[in-house]
Amino acid sequence: MDRHDAYRAFVAASATPPADDGYLFDTPRCRFALEPSDELVAPPGARVVRRDAGIFVELPGGGALQIHDVDFEKLRAVLASLPCRYSRLVIELGPQTASFVEQAFSRVLFAPTAVAELELAVPAAEVVRFPGSPYEIVRSYWRNAAAVRRRIEEHGVPQTTTALRELLLELHALMLMGEGGADQRRSFYLPASLLGRKRPEPGRFYEAPSGVEHRGAEVILTSGARVSVPLLGGARYWELLAESVSDASALGEREITVDAVPLGRVLRARSDEEAEARPWFLPPRPLRPAHFDGLLEALRLARDAEDRRDLPAALAALGAFHYWFVRVHPLPSANQSLSMSFVNAALQRLLGVGIPHLLLDQLALRFEPSAYQQLFMRAARAWSAPWPNASERARHLQRMTKMLNGLVSSIGSAASLIEARALLPSMSYAAELGLLVNSDRDAPARG
Repeated sequence: MDRHDAYRAFVAASATPPADDGYLFDTPRCRFALEPSDELVAPPGARVVRRDAGIFVELPGGGALQIHDVDFEKLRAVLASLPCRYSRLVIELGPQTASFVEQAFSRVLFAPTAVAELELAVPAAEVVRFPGSPYEIVRSYWRNAAAVRRRIEEHGVPQTTTALRELLLELHALMLMGEGGADQRRSFYLPASLLGRKRPEPGRFYEAPSGVEHRGAEVILTSGARVSVPLLGGARYWELLAESVSDASALGEREITVDAVPLGRVLRARSDEEAEARPWFLPPRPLRPAHFDGLLEALRLARDAEDRRDLPAALAALGAFHYWFVRVHPLPSANQSLSMSFVNAALQRLLGVGIPHLLLDQLALRFEPSAYQQLFMRAARAWSAPWPNASERARHLQRMTKMLNGLVSSIGSAASLIEARALLPSMSYAAELGLLVNSDRDAPARG
C-alpha cells in the first residue's frame, strides 16, 4: 500500500480520543505506546502484595497501586523478571497484558531507555505545551518531531519562497508519517485537531477558504478551516495579558492585515451542527505568495541576527515568524508543531535550550503583531531554563508549570480586575511565567 493510502487507512481506523483529552493534550494521561523491544523496569524495591482490598504493587516509600483483573502469581512472576523486554512481558501475561499495561505503565512500570533515546533527539519540553511526564507524549509524535528538527537543521534557511514551500510540505509529511521503514505505521501520527482527522493529507497545503453566511445577527460557518480561540485560563487572565502589552482589542473580534497582506480574523460564529456561537479564528485564504514571502523574510532576519549574536533582534524575528505561520495556517494540521520546530531549532542555537509551546499559538491568533512579539520574547526569556542535566531541568520545568497554574487559578478567583492586578507583585516569578511582566533576567546567549 502507498504510504499516503496507508496513512489515510490509519486515520480512518483510529479511535476518537477521550472526550476529556482536550484539543491541547493538557489532560494528564499516559499516551506513550510501548513497542516489543522496549526494556521495562519497575522502581527498586517494588513488590506485589495481596491485601483485603485486592492485589497491589507496593513501593518502598509507602505508595501502592491496586491492579485489577491480573492473576496474582503471574503478576509477581512478571515483577520478578524485570527488567525485561515488553515482548517477554506479553508472553508471561498473555491476554492480561493490555489490562496490566493500561493500569501500571507510567505509574509503577517504566521504559526509561526508550524515553531517553527520544529525549536525546529532541527534549520533551520542546515538543509539548506544558512540561509534564514524558509518558504523556504520543510516542509517534515525539519521534516524528525529532525527525523534523533534524531536517530543519540540515536544510538551513531556504533560499527562495519556492524552496520554503517545498520544505514545509516535506516537513508536514514527516510530522504525520515519520521516516518510514519496515514498520511504517509505528510512526504515523494523528494530530488532535478535527481538521487533521477530516483531511488526512500529509504534504499538502490547505487551500479551502472559510465559508461564512450571515443569518440575521448570527454568523454561520459553512466550510473551510477554523481554529478555536477560547480565552484559556479565563477572561481576566487575558485582560491582564492585553493590558500588559497595550492591546485591549485582543479579546474581541478583529481582523489583522500587515502591509496589505491579510492574516486572518477572529469572530464569534457557529456551524449548523452547533447550538451556540463561539470565538473562532479564520485563516486568510487564498494562500498568497506574500504569505510565504513574510515567513521567509522573518526566518532570514532571525538567522542574520543570530549570526550577529543580537539576541533581542533574533527573538523579535522568531516571534514574527511564529506569528505569521500560525495565522497563515497553511497546512490542514500540525501548524503549531511545525512552527515551533523552527523556533526551537533557533532557540537551541541561541540559548542552548528551546521552550515549551505554551499557548503561543492562541496568543498569536488574537494579538496584533508587535504585542505578540513582546509576549513571545517574554516566553523565550522566562521558559529557557538551562539546567545542569535533563532530569534537573525537567523537574524545574514541572515546578514552573505548577506555579503558572497557581497564578492563573488565583487570577480567575479574584473578585475584580483590580484585585487580580494586585496579586502580581507578590507572585512576580509566576507572573513572568504567565507572560504578564517582563523577565528581570536576560536569557544567556550560548557562546
